[in-house]
Amino acid sequence: MGASLLDRLYASQSNKRLFFRDGWGDLPLLERLAREGLVQTPAPAIRIDWEPPRDAPGTVLQAGSFASPFSGEGFPEASRTAYVERILPRGADARTPVCVHFAATGDEGFERRRRTLALPLAREGIGSILLENPFYGRRRPPDQHGKMLNRFSDLWAMGGATVLEGRALVRWLGEAGCERIGVSGVSMGGGMAAQVGVLAERPVAIASFITPNSASAVFTEGVLKHYLAWDVLNRQLDGRGPAIEFMRKLLDLSDLRRLPPPARPAAAYLVAARRDAYIPPAAAKRLHAHWPGSHLQWLNTGHIGAFLFHRRTFIAAIRSAFARV
Repeated sequence: MGASLLDRLYASQSNKRLFFRDGWGDLPLLERLAREGLVQTPAPAIRIDWEPPRDAPGTVLQAGSFASPFSGEGFPEASRTAYVERILPRGADARTPVCVHFAATGDEGFERRRRTLALPLAREGIGSILLENPFYGRRRPPDQHGKMLNRFSDLWAMGGATVLEGRALVRWLGEAGCERIGVSGVSMGGGMAAQVGVLAERPVAIASFITPNSASAVFTEGVLKHYLAWDVLNRQLDGRGPAIEFMRKLLDLSDLRRLPPPARPAAAYLVAARRDAYIPPAAAKRLHAHWPGSHLQWLNTGHIGAFLFHRRTFIAAIRSAFARV
């Protein structure tokens, strides 16, 4: 089945500038990572400063912030404060499930996730915490144009910080007495949710949508590979190899197959799109195969079509995942 025409059209219109226009960024750091790999650390403790709650029909909304526990090299000052929004059903208690939602590429602020996921879930008795990505929204560096990260090392820092912050939020929820915790995300957010879920120190619900096993599938195989500044990236390597191979090696360090399957695979729900031009369907199959006992549902659409027309499917998957933790 061919890739979605809508995906290709959207990619051509939404990527007028190229990713990584300034190249690799901290190339010595990236080369060291390529040699040494990643080291996982325990989930850090955080203190969230909450603003006064705001009432909405049937729900309670509350904004908060905390100091990011991420201290990697090149992490910009603008990203060092993490912003969250908590949306709970009125009358929520320790038994109320709470899902941490991670942002997709370009999803700045909370409005989209609040409207399409958190508020419908609250009506079904499920609470949410929305995390704003580093490099996005209020955390965007002043020299960055929208979602288009200036350097490849920015992508690396974004992923590392988001996963660490997500793990900290899961720990915070547990220490606050929440009995049923889940993680969810779409596209890039789904990859972050999957990493946080498998690294959690307790079984959690995982709902990961249109997500590959590795970001290398996105940037070196999917349609986005046509919107990277390859000329700059190749030139900065100065003959040390093709940029696409170096990028694939780096991104595969965070391949989910390098991590164990979830503690409770039956509580892991994946949704993939058969005509996805961003996420090769084979990458979704690889993740499902690495999580024996997980659930995989296929949509007969592309990446953007899944975003636009299948949100009820996402909500149903989150609900099903929580039913198994």
